[in-house]
Amino acid sequence: MASSQISSRARTYALYTGAPRQLACDVVAGLPRHAPLIPAPAHQAQLLLESEAFYRILSFQRDFFEFPFGIRYVQPSAEGIQLDLESSASLDGLLAALLPGRVPVSTGRDEIHGLNGVRITTRTDRGIELRRLGQPTSVRLTGLSRRAFQKAEAALAERTCDLGGEANWRAGDTWTTDERRWEDERQPLIYESTWREAAWLPSGLLRRLGLLHTVAIPHVVTGHESRLGEWWILELDHASDTSLRRAELVQALTDPEHGLPLELRGHRDLILGEGLGLVLLKASDGSAALQLRYDRFDYPVREERAEMFAAIRRRISVLAGEALLPPMPGCSATG
Repeated sequence: MASSQISSRARTYALYTGAPRQLACDVVAGLPRHAPLIPAPAHQAQLLLESEAFYRILSFQRDFFEFPFGIRYVQPSAEGIQLDLESSASLDGLLAALLPGRVPVSTGRDEIHGLNGVRITTRTDRGIELRRLGQPTSVRLTGLSRRAFQKAEAALAERTCDLGGEANWRAGDTWTTDERRWEDERQPLIYESTWREAAWLPSGLLRRLGLLHTVAIPHVVTGHESRLGEWWILELDHASDTSLRRAELVQALTDPEHGLPLELRGHRDLILGEGLGLVLLKASDGSAALQLRYDRFDYPVREERAEMFAAIRRRISVLAGEALLPPMPGCSATG
């Protein structure tokens, strides 16, 4: 592959994943000819694990970070995915979201929080690898020191035990009794048929997470799912003096080569002339939908947030301009 072609494809790879330039060049140079830049998981088990992971990240990673969800970039492959984290704070949140633990609840029957059956199978100087017992899966968390990972894991285990629970991820290469019951009762969302049919969407979004800061420029991204995973909502909050770049994000998400099998089905403004509102993308086969919700904010910049907000401002400042979404007469962004 010519160096100019590598450079062009590396720019696209970095756009979708958020990867640093040199890493993007190295990844692209190592790809077989005509291989997709953003591959789909080779195994259904990996796709389902990523769909759960994205759900957990959306549900629990709600603090302010320089990058959405505290993830600098992702590195997807056919066999797994790597998430590079920005700070100890984002590490704490992700471990709490992903590592499985038995937790007492008010109903009197304990529940499993996190990714049931997942274990830390590899520890390196820069991160850890998570795998689900008996399945060909892999989620790698990197970006911080071995000590940072050890400290965050120990703190989470202590908090779990203080609540009367159990750190199931430390149970070794076997299922705990509670995990097996949780699995046998088909409690994890991935056993719902609707979820399984739509799981390609959250997995695909996780593999393209870089778009939320290389194309879009929100200060913070939150979200949730509904209809058993058939409907996903991303809430993108923007500062009052920044553009929204809705059309740019839609174009990247629906790109026929690197995006997802989504079509723009509608958009509408909630406040005329302000650009705030909803954008609706749907799968052509009807299996899933993604709604982008845009809002403005003027959060007070307290002293403890000043450095973080300054970092977010620097990130946003490298992107400017905004294209127009195409008119959608007679269409709605609500369903």
